[in-house]
Amino acid sequence: LGYTPEQVACAGADAPNFQGVASPHTLAALQPGEAVVDLGSGLGVDSFIAAAAVGEAGRVTGVDIAASEVRHATAERASAASTGASASSSATSSGFVPLPAASADAVISNGAFCLAPNKPKAFAEVWRVLRPGGRFAIATSVVLRPLEEGKWPLCMRMFSELSSLQPIATKAGFARVAIDTSDMAMAFELEAPEGEAPESWASSASKQRNQVHVGSAEFSHLQELDMNSICGRVVISGVKP
Repeated sequence: LGYTPEQVACAGADAPNFQGVASPHTLAALQPGEAVVDLGSGLGVDSFIAAAAVGEAGRVTGVDIAASEVRHATAERASAASTGASASSSATSSGFVPLPAASADAVISNGAFCLAPNKPKAFAEVWRVLRPGGRFAIATSVVLRPLEEGKWPLCMRMFSELSSLQPIATKAGFARVAIDTSDMAMAFELEAPEGEAPESWASSASKQRNQVHVGSAEFSHLQELDMNSICGRVVISGVKP
C-alpha cells in the first residue's frame, strides 16, 4: 500500500486495523513544522505518521465523523511514548471541517473521500482550510466507469468516476492537479512471509474477513466479479495557488 516500515511502526498496535486504501504520504511530502489536517482520520493511523513527519514544531489535526474513533485516537496519542507533533482529533457530523480558513499547510485523507456524498463540497472545504501554497494528497477509491444496473453496495455507489476527479478539483480552484494511478489494484494476492507456508499464514477467518461483503446474500454476486476491472485505488494531489 506504499507505506515504509518506519511509517507502519508509527501506527503502533493499530496498524492491523488500517482503514485506508493507499498511502497519501509520498505525494503529501510533509515537512517539519507544518500544520496538517487529516480528513477522515479514523483510528489515527495516518495522523500519527504525519505527526512523526512534521515533528515537535508541527501540528496535526484529525477530523472524523465517528466519535468513538476520535476518542480512541485521542487516547492513543495521549499514551504514546514517542515524541512528535501536537496531534489532536475532533468529530464532525456535518460536511464542514471544524477549522479556520487558511489554517493548514497540507491536507491528507485516506479512504474517507470516496464516501463523501458531495465531492465538490468536500474539495471546496479542502480549499478553504488550506493556506495559499498549501497542498493536498487524497487516497481514494474510484469506479473506472459507470456502474451497470443492479445491486451494488452503498460504498461503491458513492465512489467517484475516475474521469471526474480532476475536473472537480480543478473547478474548486486547485492547480497542478495530478492523479497517481500506478497501483490501482483492489484485489491482489499477498505473498506469505519467508519460511511460512501460504496455507498456514492466512487463516480461513482472515481470508473471509478480506473478501467483499462476506455473508451478505444480497451481494453474493460480487464474489464472481473482477473488481479490478470495475474500481480502483488512486491518490489525487494538487496545490492551492
